[in-house]
Amino acid sequence: MTSPRLSPTATLVLAVLLEQPMHPYEMLVRLRKRRDDRLVRLNPGAVYHAVDRLERDGLVERAGVDRDGNRPERTLYAITPAGVAAHDARTRDLVRETPREYPAFPVGLALVHDLPREDALALLRERRAALAAAIDGVRERLDDVVARGLPRRYLLDAHFELHQTQAEIAWLDATVADVTSGALSWTEEPGPAFRHSRTTSPQESS
Repeated sequence: MTSPRLSPTATLVLAVLLEQPMHPYEMLVRLRKRRDDRLVRLNPGAVYHAVDRLERDGLVERAGVDRDGNRPERTLYAITPAGVAAHDARTRDLVRETPREYPAFPVGLALVHDLPREDALALLRERRAALAAAIDGVRERLDDVVARGLPRRYLLDAHFELHQTQAEIAWLDATVADVTSGALSWTEEPGPAFRHSRTTSPQESS
């Protein structure tokens, strides 16, 4: 029987269970410590739901009970051989596949021409400042973990995020410069072929 397609959260849960059995709250703490909440939305409900689903699908199993002083007992879960195989297969898919994604920023770019020029410039500069602040935080965390001896192969996601954000900042800088200088006009009207519709896409116009 084919294993169900794993969500990113479920795949991350399987990844921490490759290390050792643990209870769901410990999984959440481990994932947050690794800053995997940059990758997916992590909260107790999401992790517990993922564990329940993984158990139903035979990818994790109960492996005992954790007793810590007067705290309530907590069920430990371990990854099964089927879970190891599912983790490996899903990781391969996540790296290989190029699905169509729908981030919000391009939607804003498709509509920003409707705003006044100065408003558009202010918004692009505001986004640029926010990205610059975020990238400083990523660099600081990378420098810290590298200094403590974590090999680079464990940090590919962070390096990718850094590179992607740097590329967006460069694009924003170039676009703001073009709008400011007038190289990118904010008053030019569409040519005759485009006047019938302001929503014509580049694909439709080709």
